[in-house]
Amino acid sequence: MISEIRPGQFEAEVKKSRRPVLLEFYASWCPRCAMMDDVLEEFESVHRGRIKVCRINEADAALLMERYGIDRVPAFLAFSGGKVTGVTAGVVSKAVLEKLF
Repeated sequence: MISEIRPGQFEAEVKKSRRPVLLEFYASWCPRCAMMDDVLEEFESVHRGRIKVCRINEADAALLMERYGIDRVPAFLAFSGGKVTGVTAGVVSKAVLEKLF
């Protein structure tokens, strides 16, 4: 299941997660973000139990976006042990997301 998080949950849900985390920054108005829905669902299904998948709405996450240098959506950050292991943006494949870890 893909979790929708708010900025106040970032520390607990992403940084302190025991599992690696794929975090998507998205916007409801963004057609490219909508194009990634099926890719994210497939990624989550394949890696369920091993990699946690979360989404955060860019409208709520300006400070986090600035902190991690995110300037467009969709953008994806991979975290392991609380550290960023990879970053990508735009419409990408499941294979590209997997290489972030």
